[in-house]
Amino acid sequence: MLFVISCFHAQEITDRDAFEKCRKENSKKICLSDKDEDNVLFYLDQCPEKAGILENKGCPWPDTDHDGVIDKDDLCPDLSGEKDNNGCPWTDFDGDGVLDKDDPCPADFGYASDDPQKNGCMKEDCKKKYEEGQARLKKFQEESKLVDYNKLQDKIINDLNLNLLKEENVVVFNKNQMITCGTIPGKNYYCPAYYDYETPVYSTEHFWNDKAVEKIYDKLPKNIIFASNYEGLGSGAEYEKDTILNRNNKQVRILDQYKVEHETLLYPKHKNIQTKINKYSSLFIKILKNDFENKIKVMIVYKNTDDHFGEKYIITYQYLDNQWKTIETNKEK
Repeated sequence: MLFVISCFHAQEITDRDAFEKCRKENSKKICLSDKDEDNVLFYLDQCPEKAGILENKGCPWPDTDHDGVIDKDDLCPDLSGEKDNNGCPWTDFDGDGVLDKDDPCPADFGYASDDPQKNGCMKEDCKKKYEEGQARLKKFQEESKLVDYNKLQDKIINDLNLNLLKEENVVVFNKNQMITCGTIPGKNYYCPAYYDYETPVYSTEHFWNDKAVEKIYDKLPKNIIFASNYEGLGSGAEYEKDTILNRNNKQVRILDQYKVEHETLLYPKHKNIQTKINKYSSLFIKILKNDFENKIKVMIVYKNTDDHFGEKYIITYQYLDNQWKTIETNKEK
């Protein structure tokens, strides 16, 4: 047996007065209609053409500042803001462009960082500094493309004043290293070094290659000991124990400025060699700075046993007409 059931559900009139008022101007069908399909009947809907909610009489909630947060939920209805901040804009107390919610240092002006623990705390604009640094490095590289730095090495060594090395034994510092210990306060809030700023195209490490060691050996008519120089915290010297030059050598002991003995290798130029050395000169060569127009500033220090401070020279070379020329020499105290 087939039953066809037709049901009519009469819509409940919740506000008789409003319904009667609507009926004075419209048909029952219209008053009970829902044109905008928001489930609010015409006689109750003050916005019959726009879908809304019953709570707001059939109208959509307004969003005065158009930030996507409706006014009833918006603590800043006249200022465009963020939903996560109740419709208010995020604050930036120190005015550094990093919102307080992301800024570990909200009261101190700082620059942005990809590290969330440093974001808004940096003392430098690393992005800007990196871009400027890359432009500077590129300019150095372009200028120096055709420069022969082997000739500079020859020039520096050939110009050495051997008369300033008075002892028969000479310590040659062919390595130089800066030593830092611990954490310097605030250092982590400065940009990292993207390249060697002072010597971007020619450094002390470039100068002191194997050829320089051989040239120094050939240049000096002295017994030679090679060593590493350490600057900064924990400064001092470390004397070379391994063979770095394919020449005759002998193991000796050397007494440093603190009267401490060290084992090292000596490359002799004389027959009478002491096994314990307490008098010696020293030679220190360091590339201080590269300047534009292919200028290189070099520091050379000569010391002797009876002169702890020695003689220091700052020499500036420039590459002109395919040759390195000395353009300035200053003796420093």
